[in-house]
Amino acid sequence: MYNNNDLEKLVIKGSTRFQEVNFNQPRLFQPKLNIIKLKGFQQIVDLIKQQESFSKHNQIPQINTQKNLPSILVYPPKAELITSSKKEISIRKYSETRVYGRNSFTESAEPQSLERRKIDTKRNKFAIKKALPNKQEEQNLFENPSDFATIISYSNLLMIIPQEKIVYKAFITKGNNGQLVRQLIKSRSWWVLLDAPQNDMNLYWTQLRKQGFYKDLITITGNQSTFTKTQKKLVFEKFKLRLEEEKYTNFVSSNILRVHNHLEGNFQISNKKALYYNMKSYYESIGQDPFKFIPLTFHIQDGIKDPVYQQFEEYAKRNNINVWIVKPGEQSNRGNGIEVANSISQVKRLVSYRELHSNGVKKTFIVQQYLNRPLLYNKRKFDIRCFMLITCINHQFKAYWYQEGYIRTSCKEFNLDDTDCKYTHLTNDAVQKYSKNYGKYETGNKVSFNDFSKYVQEIYNMNFNNTIEQLKSLCVDIVKASNQHLDPNRHFYTFELFGLDFMIDSDFKPWLIEVNTNPCLETCCPLLSRLINHLVENTIRIAIDPMYPPPTKKKPLPEFKNNFELIFNSPLIEQCDKLPEIQQDDDDLDVDDDN
Repeated sequence: MYNNNDLEKLVIKGSTRFQEVNFNQPRLFQPKLNIIKLKGFQQIVDLIKQQESFSKHNQIPQINTQKNLPSILVYPPKAELITSSKKEISIRKYSETRVYGRNSFTESAEPQSLERRKIDTKRNKFAIKKALPNKQEEQNLFENPSDFATIISYSNLLMIIPQEKIVYKAFITKGNNGQLVRQLIKSRSWWVLLDAPQNDMNLYWTQLRKQGFYKDLITITGNQSTFTKTQKKLVFEKFKLRLEEEKYTNFVSSNILRVHNHLEGNFQISNKKALYYNMKSYYESIGQDPFKFIPLTFHIQDGIKDPVYQQFEEYAKRNNINVWIVKPGEQSNRGNGIEVANSISQVKRLVSYRELHSNGVKKTFIVQQYLNRPLLYNKRKFDIRCFMLITCINHQFKAYWYQEGYIRTSCKEFNLDDTDCKYTHLTNDAVQKYSKNYGKYETGNKVSFNDFSKYVQEIYNMNFNNTIEQLKSLCVDIVKASNQHLDPNRHFYTFELFGLDFMIDSDFKPWLIEVNTNPCLETCCPLLSRLINHLVENTIRIAIDPMYPPPTKKKPLPEFKNNFELIFNSPLIEQCDKLPEIQQDDDDLDVDDDN
């Protein structure tokens, strides 16, 4: 009836029902037959018995046996030619049914070697294990996370469990390189970009704070879970943060969670007069002279009649200091309204203006002692732009220092006798870009930290890395001076990226100049094209991705280099111990950026 070759096909004619057969005995392999026409499915039983007899006769080792009977695929094909290995037999009829013997639905009906079967068996087992983890594996997945976003969540005492299907909505304004932010958000396929603000949007990214949006921010509660030692170890290894809390909150990701890219109350550090009062109060509270860290400052609110002006004039005359820098106390960036005065009489004239801002707020003035011996870069003045990210998530207040910044240079050589030339004294791009020498010495008037470090090492024999550590320390002081005044309504989730400006004097002593909301993200040169792109991506990875995880079926984000360093971590207390000196924000002008 058949030879010793493997079974290729069986063509079974008729509609006799297949009787129940005992499949307990595993079939070792299929003997090959030429095409056979059988009347009724009962004959399959005979074939199986013949297989068993044939296998015993040939004594095939047990180690090579298959553990399952072949699955049987049945389908009624159209008329086709059926051929044997030697010649064509006949035209197949519509009523005939083809039966294939296979070890699995993924195997071919072609004969397979024993080695190939072993490989396929291992591959199938691995695929099933990977696709269908058991409960212990699922638990290990959450107890031993390897992805950056999960570790960030743990540091905020949270675990956000992704959904199978979810989409988030973002509205991002166009100014200050909003196109870059849109591009990076769009690269996450679980986000959609809106052309206009909507009530159900999840991310609202604007140049300046939109106070009305905060009333729509919500708080989400979830179940409590206990940290494992592995989870705490991962957080410590990534951020050098020891988790003192024993429990964290876990909840399923939600598309009703909303966030704004500005902290409520951010004026406490971005407003020049508020920053001055907060820093002064903080340093005095720890027994330090504030004017060892910020330039000597006077806040004049009522012109020359103000008692503070009288203090300024007495100090200037007594110490014979004539060069001062006068800034608007509020609503100022991009170098607007800043003047360098070379005499007390000129300061008197500048602060005598009794004008109102466009919103009706009376103008006040910050008068600071000018750093008349600044460190110079190729005989020109410069300042240092650094970045700080603050997140307030689940009442966990964190500040991150970005490990890369840049130097902003002026276009003209430093000359203290010429105080009227802004291209000499103000390094803001908004000022320098109008100079005919803009970009003449450095592309975009920007210098990288690496190039600047080489310069000061060669010219001054100084290590710039030591200066960076001092700048970082000043950044921590900013946070300590203001953290209880930021986010006064204690929202569940908010964040902001700030730009910090510093200067260095000829003794290599750093000075804090100001803090900017909405730091410039424009890319006017190759250095900024690289740096800003990485900065925004890092910001999204820390402040947004952990709270809006992708659906479970989406591919995880690729690996990246994290340049943010955690420098401050503290839970926000419910009430401030002391009210800030400036309690009301008057910076409500929506300007483009701070450059």
